[in-house]
Amino acid sequence: MMGDGEQTVKVSFAEGWDLASRTVVHPLSRSEAEARDRAGQPYVMVHRLEGRTAPAEVHLVAWGDSHVGAWVYDDQGRRTMEVDWRLLEPGRLFLRHVGQWRYDTEGQAEFAPEAGRSSVDLYPDGKGGRVSRPKGDRGPSHHTLANIPEEERWHAREAFGVRGTGQLLLSQPLPSGQQPEFVDATESETDAWGAHRAADGRLSLWLPPRPARPAHLNELFEPGTRIATSVEPEMTVSAIRDIATLRLPSGRLVVADPLAKGRGAGRALSERFPPGEYPMQAAVVAFESQYEDVRTAVKEEVAVRLLLAEEPAASWEPAPAEGDDVRLLRENETCGFDTDGAAGAFADASGWEGLADRYRRYLVEQEDDAAETVSDGYVRTTDQATGSDLISFCTDGDGTHPVWLGRASTGKPVSVVVVVDRLPDLRLL
Repeated sequence: MMGDGEQTVKVSFAEGWDLASRTVVHPLSRSEAEARDRAGQPYVMVHRLEGRTAPAEVHLVAWGDSHVGAWVYDDQGRRTMEVDWRLLEPGRLFLRHVGQWRYDTEGQAEFAPEAGRSSVDLYPDGKGGRVSRPKGDRGPSHHTLANIPEEERWHAREAFGVRGTGQLLLSQPLPSGQQPEFVDATESETDAWGAHRAADGRLSLWLPPRPARPAHLNELFEPGTRIATSVEPEMTVSAIRDIATLRLPSGRLVVADPLAKGRGAGRALSERFPPGEYPMQAAVVAFESQYEDVRTAVKEEVAVRLLLAEEPAASWEPAPAEGDDVRLLRENETCGFDTDGAAGAFADASGWEGLADRYRRYLVEQEDDAAETVSDGYVRTTDQATGSDLISFCTDGDGTHPVWLGRASTGKPVSVVVVVDRLPDLRLL
């Protein structure tokens, strides 16, 4: 895309980038960009080639978010590559994600469903996978390991940002010794904000990736709250059901599938809690279900929580387990536990192995004295040596279930919640 090496690359800076119009938001001079770089504030670098309307590349530098992103554009202004780096060490960035799109015709729309695509996701422990869809959404997908050498997974921070702009061109490296030409975006670019402000004020602003945020967790545990989903048009939180009391003598809480084995099974949350005894509760919703001409009153438990304090949660965030790094989360990703048995549990980490073993013996081998059913769908096991408990719960299916940590306005943890029933597009009525 860079041509024969004789084209000049012009680089300009701005506070942001509008993905829809492919124009900058609030242009910056190079010195202003350097000031934002030092302060960790996000800014973009726009790489353009002479004779091309569309940019060659746009980079989003956001040191405060431990993120550097890049989009590569073709001659038609379509995005053909996405690259996502994360600042995991003071001087090095990790290559977290690479996505690529192939367009078969000049008129094919950006991200068209039939456009071929592939993606690679990498993790610092050496794991990684590649997904290829040669015919886009309309064909099969191929899943393989990501065969990317370790030395290509890490990059020096100094190659990124204002100071490293001449070194980081993905579409094709600059010829040896050639440097980009820096131009003043205040004169060379159209400010998307000014154009959109005159229209409807909306921008498709490119932002650093943000983890997922839960919807209405406080309200799920407030009786009388009326809610709706894309499946059920009207439901009411009818009760908060007390399940049992969990002993947590170590202050290390495991939220996991008690049937899971192997690597990562039974990892405790990285947040530590005061040792003690905490009530486990379930949120019950009531609604009417209709099948053909018959309407039936239904009550379902849609979420469970371990109540750590009576104070209301002022904010919610993903609850990472030991070994998780929230800096690796991509847009709308979160932390959670995996299950292939539609089960989860709250448990004290100090007795996890024995507690989980008792649960398996009770459920699988049907040893009645290994555990007790404390309520319909909830099983408790105890470990007398550590004075700890495990209380299991059921989920609506297999897969990954997010775990959320609620904090009071002071930052104190007050609740750990798992939504156990699917609530698509949850909203308040």
